[in-house]
Amino acid sequence: MQWIPTVDTKLNVWTTAAIIGASIGLYNTLRGWWRNTLGKRGVFVKNFRKLAPHVRHEYVKGLFGEPAWQYKQSVQEYTVALESGDLGSAEQEMIVRTWPLGRMAYLTTWCTENEEVAMYSITTRSRIFRPVVRIGTDHVVRLGKSRLTSLPAPRPDVEGPALWAVGAQRYSYAECHYFGSPGGYRTWVVGVSDAGHPAMAPVRLGSNSDECDDPAEIERYRAQARINSVLIAGGGALCLDSILPSGVGPEIGRVILVEPEYGLRARLVRIRWKVQEVTSRMREAKTYED
Repeated sequence: MQWIPTVDTKLNVWTTAAIIGASIGLYNTLRGWWRNTLGKRGVFVKNFRKLAPHVRHEYVKGLFGEPAWQYKQSVQEYTVALESGDLGSAEQEMIVRTWPLGRMAYLTTWCTENEEVAMYSITTRSRIFRPVVRIGTDHVVRLGKSRLTSLPAPRPDVEGPALWAVGAQRYSYAECHYFGSPGGYRTWVVGVSDAGHPAMAPVRLGSNSDECDDPAEIERYRAQARINSVLIAGGGALCLDSILPSGVGPEIGRVILVEPEYGLRARLVRIRWKVQEVTSRMREAKTYED
């Protein structure tokens, strides 16, 4: 009869505890690595969908950490006179904060003096960050991919006309969409920010919305431009025209100053510049010889 060795299959309690502890540690390590590298996109999208108008600033900071930029800006607010009932406007100072979500996007919030988020926006700056954002109850857009024509044209008598501005270096385009009670009395502003990607400048429409009265030209731009920014405002008395069209995204004059000087990306950019410089010199030398 063949001899078969005896194998003890019973696990010691301490061995079992060590295996469980090691498994939990490995899981936490892999989870942290995933959320800080390849899984960042999913974390940003998940946290963004937890936002809503009128939440506290501390709640936003708990999701995204400390903002990189903070400044104050005056916003026009509609008012009603108690005695006469006449409509008017007044300035309200708001705190604007912007978070860089890695190299993928920018998050911007507009807070009242009570640190309540009155409106917030998301702007994609990468080809790999294309979250789906619901507009109202019947529409969805994918940032960086959906065109402006994926939404109905704004109604001038309800949301107002589309707004845009084109300068020597900066440009932006924005249009509002309001759906009343089904949309929770919120206003969605979609558009093109020069701080986002892709960003198509509305140069053929003129420098601002007062210089173009051709609906065909506006519709042609809407059919070509891709939405890279969405601003969501709560049901309040804020006059969005006072911050649009540039307010649809972050202020590029601030965020553009934090371009990386070191790291792999910066090295690749410098290598590309050197290759282009050498190639240009070789072409010039060849042209001179000919």
